[in-house]
Amino acid sequence: MFDILSAKDFYAMLVDDFDDFAAEPHSARRAMHCAITAYHLHEWVWGDWLSKDKAARDAMGISKRDREQFLQWIDRHCVWFRLVQELANGSKHFAREAGFETVFVSGYGEGGFGVGPYGKGYLVIDWGEEAGDQRWLPAAHLLEVVVRFWRDFFRKYLPSPDLAVSAQHVD
Repeated sequence: MFDILSAKDFYAMLVDDFDDFAAEPHSARRAMHCAITAYHLHEWVWGDWLSKDKAARDAMGISKRDREQFLQWIDRHCVWFRLVQELANGSKHFAREAGFETVFVSGYGEGGFGVGPYGKGYLVIDWGEEAGDQRWLPAAHLLEVVVRFWRDFFRKYLPSPDLAVSAQHVD
């Protein structure tokens, strides 16, 4: 697609999407684009090289050339990936039946105490009152862990000196 020709290129797009979102943590558009890219990266990884790389699949413990096994592997190694999948698919299919709410917090007096940046807008996932102290999950935290998962994945299974680096990640 245009100049995005490989899984590494798609990962670089994810890094750019994440950095754009980090600069505007109140932007639903930037958050959704980042979530969609983070989710669909698995398709690029599988189609571009992992389906053909038996040694990498063996190192991951994926016994067959089966994309579903790869998705199961991701779910075991990145517990937040399913939530990103729900956000990506929910936006694509206009699904509003998730087990959580997505909320725009505009600033002072909204959202959970001590959850987001004080006095500034941000996005949060609300698990509901029954979740107690674990009710609020800032979208920035969710996207951060999933982007780091992909960063570490590429570093381990497809290392490259020209791998994209987020301005948000120190190491």
